Amino acid sequence: MTVPEIYNIWKAQWEKGEIRVHGIDRFPNISYKLREKKHFWNTKDISVLVDFLKQKDKKWFVANLFAVQKTIPEQLFEPFIDAAINESDPSLNKEYINPCLRVFGFQRVFVLLDQRFREGNNQVKVGVCKAYYWARSPLVKMSKGDGPWETKGHLTKWNGHYYGTYDWENDVFFEMTQLEVAECQKVSAPLYARRNKLLIEEFLHNRDIDVRYQIKLALPERESSFFKLNKALAKAYFQELKNNHVPENSADLKLKKRLGLLGNHRLFRFFVKMKNKRNKKKGLISLKNK
Repeated sequence: MTVPEIYNIWKAQWEKGEIRVHGIDRFPNISYKLREKKHFWNTKDISVLVDFLKQKDKKWFVANLFAVQKTIPEQLFEPFIDAAINESDPSLNKEYINPCLRVFGFQRVFVLLDQRFREGNNQVKVGVCKAYYWARSPLVKMSKGDGPWETKGHLTKWNGHYYGTYDWENDVFFEMTQLEVAECQKVSAPLYARRNKLLIEEFLHNRDIDVRYQIKLALPERESSFFKLNKALAKAYFQELKNNHVPENSADLKLKKRLGLLGNHRLFRFFVKMKNKRNKKKGLISLKNK
């Protein structure tokens, strides 16, 4: 069965409303059938899939297809990451990031995204920053009530329905051992430190407001959260934030861009601060991205 033939089967099911273009709970039947048959992808198949990942509609077919496959061909790694970078909706680019984290590992995903950020134009840099939100290590900080915070690692495995961190059959999470957590920390810490250094250096010399806004969202909000080797850079970053205002949400960003130079005036900052304070008191949500 060729890729176009598989695509037509997927498209027919999608047009009937039986599946969603993205999401984890309604995958196409063909994806499961190919998983069971352990379908082999030849050179021509991969070439077509690479082309599909560049197309606005067909790229979702590829994401759906490989979301439940055990592996992803090596040749699709970079096209998958590029599809994530080029997806404007930051809540949807995870459909390309998550499979790569599972199959290729977070270290390779981190390194490639950093490379794309360094080499890309401002539009690419914005896309990479949005992808950074989902490109995380499997480590999470957890606390039970008032107890101390504990670092745990959640693995992504086949749970009988799709790939996730929760084992539906045994009603538990797939967790790393303490040794696996320690080994993961050794790898992830320098990766995060390098990412933060890369982002701060870009922020300090790039005046594009969209790039600066996305970098701000991708960086820690407190100076104390930065790694020791980035302390001096972090201080310079927060000083620059004081001197040149970068908005907290997409609505304020849009307004600042409309005002031009006046968007950095202290009266504008005061207005934005009071507006957000009132919205927070009312329980209103300010979107970071849309």
